[in-house]
Amino acid sequence: MSQKRRHPGKKPLIVLGITGSIAAVRAFDLCRELRRNGFDVQVLLSDSARQMVTEQAMEFASCRKVISSISGKVEHVKFFGKRGSASLLLVAPATANTISKIAMGIDDTPITTFATIAIGSGKPVLLAPAMHEPMYEHPIVRENLAKLEGHGVKVIAPLMQEGKAKLADIEGIVFEVERALRSSDTVCSTKTKNAPKLAGKKVLVASGAFSEKIDEVRVITNLSSGKMGSAIAVACALDGAEVKMVGNGAREPFIDFEDAHTADELEEKVLKALGARDAAGRKGHGQSSASGYDYFFCPAAIPDFTIKTKKSAGGHMGKIDSGGKVQLELVPRKKMLVKIRAKFPGLKIIAFKAEWGKSKNGIEKAAEKFRRENGFYAVVANDLKKSQFGSDETEVFFCRPEKKWLKGEKKEAAKWIARLIG
Repeated sequence: MSQKRRHPGKKPLIVLGITGSIAAVRAFDLCRELRRNGFDVQVLLSDSARQMVTEQAMEFASCRKVISSISGKVEHVKFFGKRGSASLLLVAPATANTISKIAMGIDDTPITTFATIAIGSGKPVLLAPAMHEPMYEHPIVRENLAKLEGHGVKVIAPLMQEGKAKLADIEGIVFEVERALRSSDTVCSTKTKNAPKLAGKKVLVASGAFSEKIDEVRVITNLSSGKMGSAIAVACALDGAEVKMVGNGAREPFIDFEDAHTADELEEKVLKALGARDAAGRKGHGQSSASGYDYFFCPAAIPDFTIKTKKSAGGHMGKIDSGGKVQLELVPRKKMLVKIRAKFPGLKIIAFKAEWGKSKNGIEKAAEKFRRENGFYAVVANDLKKSQFGSDETEVFFCRPEKKWLKGEKKEAAKWIARLIG
């Protein structure tokens, strides 16, 4: 699910350069998605791209007159000179021809001219290649991409499918645009207040609804959508962190994700991820008290109970016959977070605690008690009676020990949480 990321005040201006790849037909949707996420968009069309998409279509998508040539208004300077009005240049799709010209400093098209002055001015430049796979794998094209990356240009990796280097997912491109702006502080008014706080940090997020087996074909579970976990992952990634998710439910295609559906499977994969990162970080220097991850967020809805069952002689539960009365015995499940706390005492754990029908004061006291007794870095608590399952809205209490109530869209609450723990 796309996380819409609105910007208050003046909208950042993105110049969208569209070149002559067949993937140009997706530029209309990309332009609309950029605008839905709070950006203003100026479209720049190459001659070849005009054979794929019309100026009228892109003018409709952007609500701006399309630029297809450099005139006496010196548009490239207006947008990307030292005092230019544009925040970022995005070339999507970017052909092998355009990539190589930009790398060589050749200015014979509006897009390459815009790229030259944007790079020279130190403005963020992003390229989203799209072409046939042999073109993308051409050694000179790869050298040119590496050369551009060496000069600070961000290359958004294409999707390698069906013998083609296809344009990256639109949501992923929009995400990279916002992350580039966060990193460059183009959106922010002051660097000290708004610069990414999690740059260089490693974050693991467990998210989704998890089940307990009744038999080999039936489970008991809960109604968690995983939206909060997805919002947390996006917020941390936008703030500069390297993020991995484990679980199910809502997710973003640009976040590293590993599936897990049962409570046992989640525990196994989380401990494995923490242990693998720990082993990589130790490099033979003895036992570590913390995993290689800096933070572990656990908004996952993990069952508090497991089902006590009698297995058949073959060691499997099989399928309980239908039609009769079945009595299930629930026994407490040992908390995954308690195990992780014991194994990795240096890991900063942000636990999530669900309450039902409690007053704000009651939630605050429960969150503080839960945090203190378990040694968690922070606790995020909410009242499930007030929060509709699957909703994009939430009201949560953050406790670290500084305390703050956060209310609104989950993606906005997640941004606050990422900033408060950073």
